[in-house]
Amino acid sequence: MQTAAVILLILCYGAAGYLAWQQRTPIYLLALVAGHLSALSSPLWHLLYGVSYGISLDSVQAAIAQPVPTSLILAAGWHYPLPAMLVLYLYMTRWWFPGSITGILTYLIFLLYHLLIELVGLRASLWSYRDMALPLGLPSPLLSAIMAGLISYALLYVLLATYRYAWLSLALAVVPAALLISLLTHGLLGAPLWIALVLNGAPWAVGIGTVSALALLIWAIQIVTGGISRVE
Repeated sequence: MQTAAVILLILCYGAAGYLAWQQRTPIYLLALVAGHLSALSSPLWHLLYGVSYGISLDSVQAAIAQPVPTSLILAAGWHYPLPAMLVLYLYMTRWWFPGSITGILTYLIFLLYHLLIELVGLRASLWSYRDMALPLGLPSPLLSAIMAGLISYALLYVLLATYRYAWLSLALAVVPAALLISLLTHGLLGAPLWIALVLNGAPWAVGIGTVSALALLIWAIQIVTGGISRVE
């Protein structure tokens, strides 16, 4: 699996380099760099959403300070950016047009893409959700895919809104985008859930946290859809 992830990353960089030369814009290359940076927050999300009840400040600091595995950094290069880059290319070639309906359909495709990655990772034993049982019968891979789909979707909006920028401004906007969106999605929108998990809340409290997190995620998806529909 790691070999396949590296091969896919090399293919993505090759395609991004070709498009950078063809379209005279480095936005595809910058999107891949943004994907690599998004891996920096992964240890923290693993800790907060891993049902480690009663975690301390020291454990949070240790999670932030621990080095991110090289394999994770490499895979992150295409994990979030790839679907956003494909849609941007379709937009640049007039095969995709922004709008409310196309935006929602695009998010659903992103959701399926990330859900497929979740299922492949589970089958290959790259990660496991055996210790995480969400209320209301919500599968943990589905929640993870919803969040990942939102990150790719919001990254698409950033690419659409900035592709005409000067190169320096483009880099300043795109490179940190995936990391910042991940912090917003997992850290803020998912806060009702991970706070309930960290505090070892009762099942009803975790249930309320799950519903609240889903409501915030849907609200954010609507906001991004509205932004995409206004892209000219």
